Amino acid sequence: MFHTLITTAATAVLATSAFAAELKVGDKAPAVEVEEWIQGETTVGAGKPYVVEFWATWCGPCRQSIPHLNELYKKYKGKGLSIIGVSDEVKAVEKVRSFVRGKGDGMSYSVAIDGGVKRNFFDAAGQKGIPSAFIVANDNSIAFIGHPMDPKFEEILAKVVAGRYSPTLMKKAAPKIAAAERAAKVRNFGDAYQHMDDVIELDNTVFVQVALDKYRLMASEQNDSAAADLWALEMLEMYSDDAGALAMIAELTAADPDEETRNLKVARQAADAMIKKSGTRDPDALSISAMVAFHDGDPDRAIREQMQAWMTAHPDMKPEFKRNLDIYRGQASRPGASRR
Repeated sequence: MFHTLITTAATAVLATSAFAAELKVGDKAPAVEVEEWIQGETTVGAGKPYVVEFWATWCGPCRQSIPHLNELYKKYKGKGLSIIGVSDEVKAVEKVRSFVRGKGDGMSYSVAIDGGVKRNFFDAAGQKGIPSAFIVANDNSIAFIGHPMDPKFEEILAKVVAGRYSPTLMKKAAPKIAAAERAAKVRNFGDAYQHMDDVIELDNTVFVQVALDKYRLMASEQNDSAAADLWALEMLEMYSDDAGALAMIAELTAADPDEETRNLKVARQAADAMIKKSGTRDPDALSISAMVAFHDGDPDRAIREQMQAWMTAHPDMKPEFKRNLDIYRGQASRPGASRR
């Protein structure tokens, strides 16, 4: 019913609780001090999300996490994300250099030799093993500490890149979200909505998922389509200047597995507003609009917009856009496929 707002915050906090650590989730990030840049050179600071990941050439689990980190870097670097892989092999710099060179495009993010960053981050947080990753949000606060293969790492990173994650606000909102969940379980929807409204009021950008969960609760659990439609219109107004939130509304109301949650009229309105805000050269916005058209039985528009998305996408992301384009083309070529 509700997504992972509570468990995400709890996991992030628990990731640092095993040791008596000075650096915790929610704290300001310390200085990134490196001895030498092996590849790339990253300037970090407020307004720019980044990841610091500690690894070594001899570490088997580190080698397994490199492709995952590289994939996330390629996915989000166009949105400002930096990743810095830090090795403390100060006596084997050439070994690190050779390893990174051998990885080529498979390890395309920045790599550095430790010059104090391990002490500032890893040791200060009481970490004991590698790989170990730290996500730093746009406000220069620590959003996650733990293993980069933890599913929560990718989940929190996506929210950080989108500007929708605040450990401080998550902690403040957790009791209200828990109360909303309890109320919803006993079908006390009025109380559930009041608690959710209180959370949204804290910061509707950070808690856009709560707004979406309120819509899903109305449409699916309460089965009140009239109330859900009214709330959908409120969301469109609330997020009229937020292209990312509009994209989330469009995805939910066009492609949610629960049929009661779908509302293609709302999805189209959200997608059109998103395109107006983002422009017709934004591949992500075009792809969302194409998805809505596909579900709305308009394969020609879906193919046209997905083609534009594919052509304007960063080379690293073109395969993903091409997969969807092929799906739309395949569906349109089937006998009896509808045309609008």
